[in-house]
Amino acid sequence: MKYGIFALLFFPRFTKERLSVFEQARGLGYEGVEISLSEDFLSMGITKDVAREAKRVGVDCLCSTSLDETTDIASEDKKIRENGIEFLKKCVVSAAELGSDVLGGVIYAPWGLYKREGRKQEEWEFCKESLAIIADFAKEHNVFLAIEPVNRFESYLLNTACEAKKLIDEIGHPQIKIHLDTFQMNIEEDRMYNAIKSAGDLLFHFHCCASHRGIPGTGHVEWDEVFKGLKEVGYDRWLVVESFTPEIMKEEFGWQVAIWRKIAESEEIAKKGLEFLKHCYSNSFEGSETR
Repeated sequence: MKYGIFALLFFPRFTKERLSVFEQARGLGYEGVEISLSEDFLSMGITKDVAREAKRVGVDCLCSTSLDETTDIASEDKKIRENGIEFLKKCVVSAAELGSDVLGGVIYAPWGLYKREGRKQEEWEFCKESLAIIADFAKEHNVFLAIEPVNRFESYLLNTACEAKKLIDEIGHPQIKIHLDTFQMNIEEDRMYNAIKSAGDLLFHFHCCASHRGIPGTGHVEWDEVFKGLKEVGYDRWLVVESFTPEIMKEEFGWQVAIWRKIAESEEIAKKGLEFLKHCYSNSFEGSETR
């Protein structure tokens, strides 16, 4: 198992002046830093600088992103779908340049868009068609797409691991996998263990968050069930501690994560979260007594 940290835990925007995050992450004991490939990040043209610094420090880059109403690959508007496909192709190229084999996140529909009527079958089909096109492109760059089901307040299209698996099974493309997140599962799933088992060998990326997005190990996430499920499906990739600084609310997309209060300091979340996850791993994977 490898451990990563979400860069936006430390600052609201990733800029060239923030490259010290790799030294900071390594100093805290992390092996990877997850970068959100927003339009803003892509437009700065700093991908090569980021990749160079990460390599120098010896920390891997991981990538995720999200769509909005202008890049909705499930839209009934063909031009919007095409715009979304092109955006995700740019993200795939950037992920490859950063050395990431994964592009996770809400990459199937707009993040944070509310619709009265819910998901339409036509949107489901458009999403499948679009993801198949992007997956073909991603295969050429050795990047896997990992779709993240999120809670009902963040997406109307995919909310559970079973829904994500159904979408992937219908597309039938080996380059598309599942990204799960304990914060999201805590809201939508009956049991986190069942969700992880449903994902099975499709599970390719994993976010570790407290139920209130604070320090993993606080709140009421079923961590024993989580690690039992991870062990049984043979998951051995990244565990990423994901949270955000309240300053994220100053950014255009910040309201979607709704971090209205500082639950803990960023370094405290990173340090204690990593300690807790390693403790859980030791108990579950290495045969220690259950915590």
